[in-house]
Amino acid sequence: MSSRAVGKTRPSFGFEFKQRDAGFRAIAGIDEAGRGALAGPVVAAATVLPLDAPEELTDAIDDSKRLTVNQRETVYRSIKEHATSFGVGVVDADRIDEIGIVPATKLAMRQAVKANRVRVDFLLIDAVERIGIATPSLSIIRGDSQSLSIAAASIIAKVTRDRIMAGEMHDRYPDYRFDKHKGYGTSEHLRALDEFGPSPIHRRSFNPVARLIADASWGALGATMAENIAGRAKLTLVSGLGRSGEDAAVDHIRNLGYRILERNYRTGVGEIDVIARDGDDLVFIEVKSRNSKRMGEIVESVTPRKLSRVERAAMAYIASEIGTEEVNWRIDFVGVFRSPDGQSMDVELIRNVHY
Repeated sequence: MSSRAVGKTRPSFGFEFKQRDAGFRAIAGIDEAGRGALAGPVVAAATVLPLDAPEELTDAIDDSKRLTVNQRETVYRSIKEHATSFGVGVVDADRIDEIGIVPATKLAMRQAVKANRVRVDFLLIDAVERIGIATPSLSIIRGDSQSLSIAAASIIAKVTRDRIMAGEMHDRYPDYRFDKHKGYGTSEHLRALDEFGPSPIHRRSFNPVARLIADASWGALGATMAENIAGRAKLTLVSGLGRSGEDAAVDHIRNLGYRILERNYRTGVGEIDVIARDGDDLVFIEVKSRNSKRMGEIVESVTPRKLSRVERAAMAYIASEIGTEEVNWRIDFVGVFRSPDGQSMDVELIRNVHY
């Protein structure tokens, strides 16, 4: 079975042979599925293929996005039959909301490596760098179209996730028709969200789910969104001294481990309040200050217009300062509320409000 489109790059064992020549033996390809979905888990797979795999298998393996549903199912079974080893990692929506999609993806990848029945000694990873494991690794842009091991992992991850969404998740929440769109933001899915609101497996930190929660029709701040508030602080102010909300926000996120890069960075499409690093992630932070909570919680200020403005400014910064280098980035919102007596400030951080 051959499914490759004319003119497309064919996955091969080129990267795998190079690492074998360097002395590595158990070389795993790693890829994920579901990173951009609005609901359900992110799933990763780590697959070790024999480098003398039969041609029937290697001709059939391709980037999962290039294969039909039936082709993926057929190749999935063949990979499981012939693979030296493979493992799968699954991180659910609650955990994604808690730590953000990039850390959750890396967590699923670590789980997948550990689930292999052999000790993997080298990792070929599709696009993602530094997944938090000591095993030597190489990140390959569009790796699923270049490496047979990564392409095999993409198929294992995709089929596994699709079965979760079309099976168990659809049975639990049939109104959303997860069997049709697998949790991605199709028009059918968005209509169901508008009609029924978020389900327990929707990612509260992703738009447009976060916007629905912010909407008055679904309550100002759902309990599940509160789980995404990464940290709260009450800052006591010295009597007689003023303090800006942005200063309080910066102090708060710095205490959470963020490294501040820029403040009030101006681009041609708008200003970014704070730019910081949180681990490997570049974070663009919008600060909202209020004198009280009578006007609502901070999540209510995450309007589509404001989010769009911050996203455009973030892309302008990346184009100007980062260039073509790949970077993991996200948008955080910080709310600062001054107490009625002016002597303290409550600070709340909401991570990863864009998708």
